[in-house]
Amino acid sequence: MTSGRRREPPLGPGGRPLRGWRVVPLLLGVAALAVNAVILLSDRAPGLLSRLSARIDAGVNRATGAAGVDVPGAGVRVPQSDFGLHVAIWAVAALIVGLAMWSWASLVMGAATVLAASVALEFAQEPYTRTRTVQMADLLANTLGVVTGTYAVVAFALAWRLFFRTRSPG
Repeated sequence: MTSGRRREPPLGPGGRPLRGWRVVPLLLGVAALAVNAVILLSDRAPGLLSRLSARIDAGVNRATGAAGVDVPGAGVRVPQSDFGLHVAIWAVAALIVGLAMWSWASLVMGAATVLAASVALEFAQEPYTRTRTVQMADLLANTLGVVTGTYAVVAFALAWRLFFRTRSPG
């Protein structure tokens, strides 16, 4: 049952973009998960990554100050968390894995797999490291990162579809 009209790509992250190249983001996604595992299961990671985490926290504080948002207790010195770092590494992992997906169902399964890996790695910190512990804030940051990366893939897929519609004749 074919009409003379051009067939639109399927509405999903893998419609037309990266067609034939999905193995590249998939391999990069696996590599991102491996790097995240090394970071989260390393006893030295907190010291090595504290500068990056402090920069992320300082940037957030500067941005809220520039926006005129009053930050309660801004003058109080408290230890900086690595919340931003957790969000960033899991957002990147979810984004890369998501770009390898070919349908909405596979995107959801890929995101769920990345989220499960983030939770498993967080719980593995206590038994497999000497200095790291499970923190609920880290689990929340991991979840926020996976959701952010997944929404970035959804935005890309929808933008690609819109671009494809405007470029196709009639």
